[in-house]
Amino acid sequence: MAMRGARWVGAGLADQVVMATANAANTLLPIGLLASRTRAGALVLSVGLGYLVLSVNRAFIGDTMLAQVSRLDGEERARLVRHALAAAVAVGCVAGAILIAVWALWRHPSGTIDLQDLIWVAPFLPVILLHDTGRYTYLSEREPAQALIIDLVWTGSQALIIVLMVTTGSTSPGLLLASWGLGACAGAATFLARSGARPWRGDPRRWLAETRKLSGWFTATTLVGQIQVQAVGFLVAGRMSGAELAVLRSGQTALLQPVQNFVTAMMGLLVPRSSRLAGSRNERGLRRQTLRLAAAFAGLAVVMIAVVVPLANVLQPHLGRYAAIVPLALPINLQAGIYLLQIPFTAAIRGMQRARLLFAQYLIFTITSLTGLVLGASQGHLQGAAWGLTIGAAAGLVAMISIYTWAAARLVPASASTPLSTEVSGV
Repeated sequence: MAMRGARWVGAGLADQVVMATANAANTLLPIGLLASRTRAGALVLSVGLGYLVLSVNRAFIGDTMLAQVSRLDGEERARLVRHALAAAVAVGCVAGAILIAVWALWRHPSGTIDLQDLIWVAPFLPVILLHDTGRYTYLSEREPAQALIIDLVWTGSQALIIVLMVTTGSTSPGLLLASWGLGACAGAATFLARSGARPWRGDPRRWLAETRKLSGWFTATTLVGQIQVQAVGFLVAGRMSGAELAVLRSGQTALLQPVQNFVTAMMGLLVPRSSRLAGSRNERGLRRQTLRLAAAFAGLAVVMIAVVVPLANVLQPHLGRYAAIVPLALPINLQAGIYLLQIPFTAAIRGMQRARLLFAQYLIFTITSLTGLVLGASQGHLQGAAWGLTIGAAAGLVAMISIYTWAAARLVPASASTPLSTEVSGV
């Protein structure tokens, strides 16, 4: 069992590495491959809106599958999976139509906010969401190795297309985005062939009816978080140039996004154990786990900052176009360290099923982060914006710890006869 658990964790972390690398490449490649940094910044805005749709779909369907579908077996499970896949395609179609409308009304090649590349994102959204829901189907079955396979097909196909573009000298913003969608087509086709799933037999309305209580709060929380992410680009559009925005986004992608993906992976490992501790009303055990992990992640954050910031300065002369990111290394790494420290408290809140409190924390974090962003960009442009986001993250951490403390204090202690050891023995 220990070896099987180790393989399960290893495959899950490997899959997260693959997805993190692909996500980073979709933002960093335009900076390196396109001659105009301003043009790259415009493409990054369109990529960001595509990821907004993907994140909402993951909350509405993916996270709900992990929490609800994973408890089902047999035909009942297969039925709900069909509904989930059908819902993903429906969400992709609706979102694609909306983005096409936005593209038609807001394509300003000479403007500060340029969304001319949305036309390359919108048509692929249904298949992108289908692939991602297939990935969560495997994860809900505790088969991350299968998710890793279809993700490798996606990223491998996309990488091959990009290599062909570069070697033939035909690189363009549209083709870079099309490679993302075509890779998703390959991954989704592989999932359908291997699983035998038939999305057209599902009913999106049944998915909504059967999961609305759980998916509602997940989606609301993700929307708040994604509003914060997207607003970083749009709120500073009048205070920073397109080139500065591209540098800020690239710095976040290179230095912050890997940590965010690590946070996602750790949530998958820690939330189940936190949930068992909370379900058994083992308030002492939950506190002990949370505080020990907080100390460990605080140490990891210190090491990360101590290594990455000096290393960035040493490598600056060799980074070419990416050298402009180096002055942002300290504030962005501090923000990443805050996210690491927040992991055990977030896992505990999720384990205690305090979804409304989690939503409230995201509201506080978003308001403080965007306020710091605008004020920082107005006063210090690029570095001011980065420091403003870091201050907002610190306020979010304080809110998370406060919410956790309040919720943990209200766990009713289990009776002396409750066999707690059987409830919390596994991870």
